[in-house]
Amino acid sequence: MTQLVQPIAGQAPMEDGERFADVLSRMAERPSLRKTERTRLRLLAAVASRLEAGDAPGALRVADIAAAAGLAHGTFYRYFTDRAAAVEAAVAAFARFQRERLGAVQEGAPASRARVRAATLLYVRLFRANTGLMRCLMDLGRETTASRERFHALNRDWNGKVAAAIAQRRRATESPEELLPTAYALGGMVDELLAQLYLRRDPALAALASDEIATADLLTELWCRGAYGVVPSES
Repeated sequence: MTQLVQPIAGQAPMEDGERFADVLSRMAERPSLRKTERTRLRLLAAVASRLEAGDAPGALRVADIAAAAGLAHGTFYRYFTDRAAAVEAAVAAFARFQRERLGAVQEGAPASRARVRAATLLYVRLFRANTGLMRCLMDLGRETTASRERFHALNRDWNGKVAAAIAQRRRATESPEELLPTAYALGGMVDELLAQLYLRRDPALAALASDEIATADLLTELWCRGAYGVVPSES
């Protein structure tokens, strides 16, 4: 199966709450990249920026994407067949970047409260700073296209790693495969709350939405109790 996204050359460090469009733009300025790589990154950055500005994927126009990237209209078609392909590429690039950032969290021991909280806080900040891309990413799972299959493959890989960490921490008889539904359920809980906070903007949760630390602490508590039955130690 084709990967959801191909590696992006010269990936740059990302601040926890930074817009992915800005990351792509910064990467595109690297003189060490080939011109074709820089141009593709500029187009992806333009797509991501328009999505974060509130444009619906179906409402984007190739002319607007090219203009936002500072490129000629015809240049777009050297890299993408159409608008939908560019949107999918931008969302897929964000998904991979997000997974790599979460996978690189090193605070505390694996499956400790410190590790869970650090990863959760990072995810909260990524979600809040990139709501347009997160909305598109979550919508990918509902499409009846090849994108849906690639999204499911990415999700399966991530939740498989989570299930393995839970199994190791529990030191129980359940295998990672048996704990896979638990990993999916816990991930769904996190995504649903963040969607209520930052996509649907439920007024009943306005106070929590403005406090990333409190949000991460709440989700860490719920996640640990769901995964382990107790909140483990910090170490």
